[in-house]
Amino acid sequence: MPSADFQLNFLRRIQWLLESSSYTSTYKFALLMAMTNLSIESAINDNSECIMSYEELAEQFVQLYWTQTLPFSHQDDDSILKQSNVGGQAKVITSILKLQQETKTTNIRVARTRDIKKWQSTIKEVAQTIKNNPAKYLQSAQDKVSREFLYVYNPKANEIILMPGVAYCFTRFSQIIHKLCQQYWTEFVRKNRHNQPYFSDDVDLQQFLFHQSRQSLKVLESILIDTQQGQCFYCHKALKNNIEVDHFIPWSKYPIDTTHNFVLTDHSCNNSKRDYLAEELFYEKWLERNQQHGHTIEQEAKTIGFITNQQRSETISQWAYQIAIEHEDLVWSPEPSIKLRPINPDLLPQLRA
Repeated sequence: MPSADFQLNFLRRIQWLLESSSYTSTYKFALLMAMTNLSIESAINDNSECIMSYEELAEQFVQLYWTQTLPFSHQDDDSILKQSNVGGQAKVITSILKLQQETKTTNIRVARTRDIKKWQSTIKEVAQTIKNNPAKYLQSAQDKVSREFLYVYNPKANEIILMPGVAYCFTRFSQIIHKLCQQYWTEFVRKNRHNQPYFSDDVDLQQFLFHQSRQSLKVLESILIDTQQGQCFYCHKALKNNIEVDHFIPWSKYPIDTTHNFVLTDHSCNNSKRDYLAEELFYEKWLERNQQHGHTIEQEAKTIGFITNQQRSETISQWAYQIAIEHEDLVWSPEPSIKLRPINPDLLPQLRA
């Protein structure tokens, strides 16, 4: 793994990048968050380089920006927040708006399946935007001097290759990077003069930008109910009119919906678990559920437009539990007498070292 000095320098450089850059749009924040997510998915746990295609980054951008293309004010259809301060709207936003218009939906999973060619065309368009703009300028500050510490920009390549140790650091410090980027992104949008008419003193802008992108999950109930024999995944009580869909790896730790990450719970367990990881035995149970029913879940979920990649979901879960061990985090138990306790790595035999 990278040395302690390398990791510390990585954090210093991220701080420098965020503090010293000149921003004409929110792209740089989106690119840092996208690279962080793809680093997690890569499962790299050492000094290896990490290759990310611009189309993979574009998929992440569309996820990040999708709900930000919706009107900020329910009373004003034109209140789509400006993500650029150089006149006009950011091109990624206009690309997504065009796709929503062509597919006649503002639901991302419907758009993904309603017209696959238009979806793929949008991904290619966004990929080109990323290559021409934030990927080229991300590592330059206000003095216009590029300090290439994440990757070496190649205008002829269709991918970014993260330098040795960088993917590891993105993964290890993912929550710090996400929170910082969200904070800077929110401030950029708040300070944009074109957006001022829509804001009041009590508006929670960060909530709108980053915490409302959960898709409607009710459609997953019919897919998952048989895999759990009609019982709550955690307390095993029968599910009747109290069914809720839970992110097994909490949304706050990895804010993209992957179908194999979902389990069905009753309201009491879902409300109590909140943003904690479930205790170790449920990690083993969840892996077993995916091994037994993963193919069926994938086939059925694809038809309704959910992202389906079992390996991806399990890689993200391994990362989340590994980080919890390193940080000595608390895990949640449905037992009222326990609720929360420190994680015990000895109870995670299947977790990759």
